[in-house]
Amino acid sequence: MSEQSHTARKKNIIQTTEADDSAAQKERIIVAAYSIGAKQGLAAISARGAARNANVSVGYLYKLFPSKSDIMVADAERYFEHTLFQEICHINVEESYVEYCKRLWDCTSAAVVVFRRDWLRDWKDLPKADLLAAQIRMDTMLEHAKAGLEKVLTQDEHIDWKTLPSGMNIASITTFTVRAMLDSLREKNADCTILFTLLERGLYDTGRRHNL
Repeated sequence: MSEQSHTARKKNIIQTTEADDSAAQKERIIVAAYSIGAKQGLAAISARGAARNANVSVGYLYKLFPSKSDIMVADAERYFEHTLFQEICHINVEESYVEYCKRLWDCTSAAVVVFRRDWLRDWKDLPKADLLAAQIRMDTMLEHAKAGLEKVLTQDEHIDWKTLPSGMNIASITTFTVRAMLDSLREKNADCTILFTLLERGLYDTGRRHNL
């Protein structure tokens, strides 16, 4: 191996090690801030508090998270990952599309209630941009559920595709479903009864519909 190749390899190893260390420290900061947010709400998270709990300097924290908003967004995302990931990924092969949607809705709406109650308890103390960012993470997590919706829709053998309007496909149905759920989540009295009724009557033949 030439000296130049050896130097390049050594440099790559150092960069990889630094990246791994940075990722580990970033995770520690997220976990530290998460523990604060879970107990006291997002508004209670501070750079100083998160840095102290993660055993890093405030300056180092800001190298990984340029603003407090970045930490809060990361923790909002982590919350929804914890509460929704299992439900989103768990797919029962015998479950119909509407049944999966109902289960996803129950889990999501419950997670949002807890998030608003516990994590956004002092939402008036949050800068508008931070509050909006936290809510966007909530929306984004539900958007991630589209992959699961598409998989369930594809394997649902009871859907009467022949009677559906021309141009209606898996992508359009799952997009409609997610948008309807997001709209309902933004309402104080969140309810998806109309969505489920439309899906049941629109996707299945009469015989199957009565069994849902």
